[in-house]
Amino acid sequence: MDYRPVLARHSVPLTHEVTQWNEAARATGLEPYECKASYICGAMREFMQASGLNFANEYHLGALFLALDATELLGRVVTGTRRRTRRRGQDPEALGATAVLQRGVKYLTDHGDPQVAPLPHSPEHYADLRNFAAHGATYLPQELRFDPDSARLLLRHLAYALNTMWDDSDLSANLAAVEVHPVWTTVKGKKEPVYVRDIQEHLKANQPGDELAHDSWRYTIVSVDTSSPAVTGRG
Repeated sequence: MDYRPVLARHSVPLTHEVTQWNEAARATGLEPYECKASYICGAMREFMQASGLNFANEYHLGALFLALDATELLGRVVTGTRRRTRRRGQDPEALGATAVLQRGVKYLTDHGDPQVAPLPHSPEHYADLRNFAAHGATYLPQELRFDPDSARLLLRHLAYALNTMWDDSDLSANLAAVEVHPVWTTVKGKKEPVYVRDIQEHLKANQPGDELAHDSWRYTIVSVDTSSPAVTGRG
């Protein structure tokens, strides 16, 4: 099945960074909204795959930090937030990074995979964990603990959200407004935005959150006792 139309299901005209995304659209042959959505999808997938690589090697702090980066990006999309800068001051459209991350966690709590256990931490506690991971792992509130499920379940719900968020008609206006700028590379001598072509190729046969590399977090390891009573040879 071709999933390329999924990202643009509720497409609306972009309201910010219009010139940049128009240029990206010309370079890729897509509509600006579709181009921006593909970029966001690609960035989330990169964070999740990098998290999965850390998770597979039992670098759980790194896995958690990268999964929370994907969650912050989700939070930016679902809120449509703009960066807070000195020039903007207290722009009512701007949220701080912690608030945005918490919105992303709340979205996963409210729109998570119903077949998966709930997230083990509140939005506030995930924000504390991200601060812990981002600032040298020097201080963790005494009441807060984390284990592999802190990242594993986050990645499970992120993958589900990446497949389903595009069905949310309320999301499209915020995606059109959220401050996301394309990052450019050069392919065969031509300038084009990163992620976009790769995501469009991926969507030809896969949903946005499927076929992620390093996805051992999708599976729960179960220990099975294969021992049996000793054989005595007596009937």
